[in-house]
Amino acid sequence: MWYFLKLAFRNLRRNRRRSLLAVLSVSLAITFIVFLQGMIGGFMGSLVRNYTRSETGHVRIATRDFVDKIRFYPVTENIENPQSIIETVRSDPRIAEHVEIVTERTNFGVLLSHHGNNRNAVALAGDPETERDLLLLHKSILPGGRYIQGERETIMGAALAEALDYEVGDTVKVMAQGSDYALHLRKLAIVGLFESGLREMDERIFQMSLSDARELLRMRTATQQIVIMLDDYHRAGAVAGALQSAIGDTTLSIQSWREAGIYGDYVTMASNVYGIIYLVIALLGTFIIGNIMMMVVLERRREIGVLKSMGFSRRGILVLFVMEGLLLGLAGSLAGVIGGTGVSLYFHVFGLDFTSALSSVSMPMDNVVYTTIEVGGLIQALVLGTIVAGVVSLIPSWQAARMNPVEAIKSV
Repeated sequence: MWYFLKLAFRNLRRNRRRSLLAVLSVSLAITFIVFLQGMIGGFMGSLVRNYTRSETGHVRIATRDFVDKIRFYPVTENIENPQSIIETVRSDPRIAEHVEIVTERTNFGVLLSHHGNNRNAVALAGDPETERDLLLLHKSILPGGRYIQGERETIMGAALAEALDYEVGDTVKVMAQGSDYALHLRKLAIVGLFESGLREMDERIFQMSLSDARELLRMRTATQQIVIMLDDYHRAGAVAGALQSAIGDTTLSIQSWREAGIYGDYVTMASNVYGIIYLVIALLGTFIIGNIMMMVVLERRREIGVLKSMGFSRRGILVLFVMEGLLLGLAGSLAGVIGGTGVSLYFHVFGLDFTSALSSVSMPMDNVVYTTIEVGGLIQALVLGTIVAGVVSLIPSWQAARMNPVEAIKSV
């Protein structure tokens, strides 16, 4: 095999311009793939991060009836013993080692009215200190406001406040149907307005304490959901399964973020689609290698005939030409990985601003996306470019291997 490798290197050096053209073509394709991987990784990371923080967590525990009616934000389908479940989460060593945050949360929809303006809004209620580390809204509070410090306080999305003509210091009257099916009212002081950069949150969400929500909804010590954040969201499925076994309550639904809402399906579908796109780009980039190998076979027919007359088998000729294609693909892929990593590093620091593109999109996405760089993705791009280059070299290599040595030597 080492002998074939030396021959392949020698043959590629014969026409350096042609080899350089092939390497450049592959490197451009792989550079684009690496950058696209980083950009899509940034998009998906932003989506998963914001979606899980504001809605499902990495693992969500709720009653099965709540899950069936979740689009209505039901306040009558609650977990009656949340503290015992949280204690199970924290005490089971199989689960606790992966858990970073576990908290109770209650969401409910309301119609807010002020000065003749009406808006549908969603109240996000939880422990303020825990939600501070989870939602990070304290970092988005506009000047003149502050984060929630106690009961009967709220912070509101700046876009929602503007639509309702609210300002910091105003009192918002929240009326909602409680778990007893009666209407109840609670007044909250607006202590801050936030601009998270997420249209969905800034236009719909106001945050309040869980104690205020329980008082308003007459929930006593119950809660709608228990939200769990892990050290690695890829472990969500395994942790959800372990929790189901540890808790053993068939009335509860314990779901990973992929199962708990529509975005999990979007992420899975997008991963599959982008995998196909990467393959198509690699094929386009390495297509020139197939063309070059065709030309090489035609130009070297006499050489092929001489090699076969000296005892080279069909397999040997096939291996030689495929190896030349693999070397071109490897060189181009390596250069592309280096170039793509450089581009991704730049946008990892400075980000890609999609503010205008996302202004009309109602998804939990950051306006500025920072590309990601994963070693696994770089290796995948390197292997993809090399293998595809070898595959597109097979047809011309097979033609070279099947040549009749006498006819090949006689050719001009």
